[in-house]
Amino acid sequence: MTLPDAVKVWRQEAWQRDDFLAQVRLGDLYSTNQSIAPGESKNAAFADSVEAYVWYFMALRPGRDYRADDNMSASDSVANVRNAALNNAEQIYNSLTFEQRLDARARILYVLSSRGAEGFLTLGRIHASGWQDSNYRGGGSSLPQTKVRLCMRSAWDHWWSSWLWWIWSGLTGRPYPHPPVWKWVDNEPVNWERRLPDYQCYGAEIPPPPADLSSSTDSTTMPITSTAPSNGEPALIVPPAQTSAANGPSGAVPTVAPGNDYGSTTDSSYGSAAGGDAGGSGSTSYGSGYGSGGYGSGIGGAYGYGGYGSYGGYGRSVSSVFVTNDAEALTYFLIAQSFGHPLAGPYVSNERSAIRYYNADAGRIIADSEKRARFWNAPYEYYPGATAKGELHSDESLPSFEQRMALRRVREIPLTSMVEALDFRGYRMNPRLCGPPPVCLNRAVTQFQTALNWEPTGWLNPIQTVRLIQMAAVDGDAIAQDRLGIMYAKGIGVPQNFVKAEKWFIKAANQRYPDALFNLSVLYRVGPNGVEPDEHKSNSYRAQAAAAGYAQARCELLDLLKLADAAGRPEGAKR
Repeated sequence: MTLPDAVKVWRQEAWQRDDFLAQVRLGDLYSTNQSIAPGESKNAAFADSVEAYVWYFMALRPGRDYRADDNMSASDSVANVRNAALNNAEQIYNSLTFEQRLDARARILYVLSSRGAEGFLTLGRIHASGWQDSNYRGGGSSLPQTKVRLCMRSAWDHWWSSWLWWIWSGLTGRPYPHPPVWKWVDNEPVNWERRLPDYQCYGAEIPPPPADLSSSTDSTTMPITSTAPSNGEPALIVPPAQTSAANGPSGAVPTVAPGNDYGSTTDSSYGSAAGGDAGGSGSTSYGSGYGSGGYGSGIGGAYGYGGYGSYGGYGRSVSSVFVTNDAEALTYFLIAQSFGHPLAGPYVSNERSAIRYYNADAGRIIADSEKRARFWNAPYEYYPGATAKGELHSDESLPSFEQRMALRRVREIPLTSMVEALDFRGYRMNPRLCGPPPVCLNRAVTQFQTALNWEPTGWLNPIQTVRLIQMAAVDGDAIAQDRLGIMYAKGIGVPQNFVKAEKWFIKAANQRYPDALFNLSVLYRVGPNGVEPDEHKSNSYRAQAAAAGYAQARCELLDLLKLADAAGRPEGAKR
C-alpha cells in the first residue's frame, strides 16, 4: 500500500470510527517536527500544521478516553503515545497564528458536526464552562472557582523526611509519619496533576475552608447544585466528600451510563467509593464521576462521570482553540436534542438553568441559542485545506439519510452547469485541441478527478458532481453559486436548506448575476423556513433582476412562487 492510500484508510478510521490511534497517526503525519513512525524519515509533502493540530485535538480532546487496562504493556504503550502526542500538539498549538487557530477550530466543528447527534453533543460539552474546568460546577457556570480541596502529599513528605522521623521517634518514643493530607489549594492544573487518589486520605483531618471564601456551609459536603452566597460571590462547589467506604453522599451526581464497561453505575476496584470521589451510584468502572480514583485522577475530570471517562488519569489536556461559552453549548445541545439523542435533554436543561442563574439577560441569550440551533450550518461547504504537495484533504464523513436521498436527484443538475464549472476551474474544453464535445468533456472530467486524487474514470458520480459545483462556487463563480443555491432550495444533491440557499444567492447577486437577483426576490417574497419574508427586499431584487435583463420565464423556483401566489404565505414562512 502506498502512503497516499494508507492516509485515506487512516482518515476513514479517524473520521468515521473516531479511532484514537488513527487520529494520532494523522497528527504525526501532518506535523512538521515528528516522523510518522520510529526510524522513518519525515515526508515533507504531507506537512500541514493546522491539520496536525486538528487530529491531535480529536485524539486528545477533553473527556476522550482510550485505554488498554487489561494489559500492562499495552497500557504503557498507550500512555507513551498519548504523552508524545500531547507534547507535539502543544508545540504545534504555540506555533499557530490566530487565523490558523480559527481555521483549526472550524475544521474541528466540521468533523464533529458530520457525526450527527453524538458529534453535536460533544461540541456542546466542549463549549460548556464546566467541561474544561477542573471539576463539575453544576451546569457550567462562567464564574471561576478559586479554591478546591484535594488529597495531596504532606509538606513533610520528602526524601529527607525519614531522617527527621527517625530523630522524632528517638526523642518521643512514638512514630511520626507524614501520610497524605487534605489541602485547600488554588484551582490550577498543576495542583490537579499533583492530586492523589482520595482513598489515601481517608481518616485524615479535613481543614476548614480558607477565610477568603464566603460560605457558611462546609462546601466539601455541599450537593453539586449549590447556590451562591448572599454577598454575590460565586459558591464554592467541589466534589462531595466521602461519608463512608460503601456509599457517597446523598448529593452526589448520578452517573449517565451509555452502556459500556466504562460507564456502569456499579462500584469496582478502580471506581468504587474506596477508589473514587463519587461513590455508590455515582461511581464508574474506571475512575469516579469527578475524575478521581486510580485511573481517573487529575485535570479534566469534569465530565468523567457516567461512562465518558476522565482525561485526567493521564495528566494534562491538549490546549484548546475553543472558548467556553454556555450560550454556544446550549446551541449544540439543542441540535443534538433535535436529532433525538437520549442524553441531550438533561444537558439542555442544565445549560438553561446555568444561563438563567448567572446572566441577567437570560431570556434573550436562550432565545438566541434556540434560533442558532434551528438555522445552524457547518463553517465550510466542504472540508478545506491541502498538504504541502497540494493534495486536498479528503472528506471521509458518512452521508446522512437526507444526503443520500438528495444525491439521487443529481441528474436534475443541467449538464451546462457542470461544463461551466469545469471551465471555471481551468479544465477548458477546446474542440480544436481535444476533438468532439463528448471527448473533451471526458478529458476535462479525468483531469478534475486526477487533481482530487480520485480514480480517473472520465465520468462524474453524484458526490463528485456536487463537489465540482461546490468548489466552483467557493472559488467565486457566480453561475455555480446560483446553481448551488438552487440545489439547496430544491434539495438536489444536497439536503434542502433555505438558509444556505439564501447565502449562495446573495454571493451571486453581489456579482450582479441576474438569475440570482430574481431567485432572492422569490425567497424574500415566500419566506420559506429559515428565511425572513421581506416584501421590500423582494421588490428591490425583482427590480434589479429586471434591470439586469432577467426573463422570469427562466425561473427555476416557480414552485415557491406558486405557493406564495396561492395563499399569500405558506406555512413554512411562519417562524
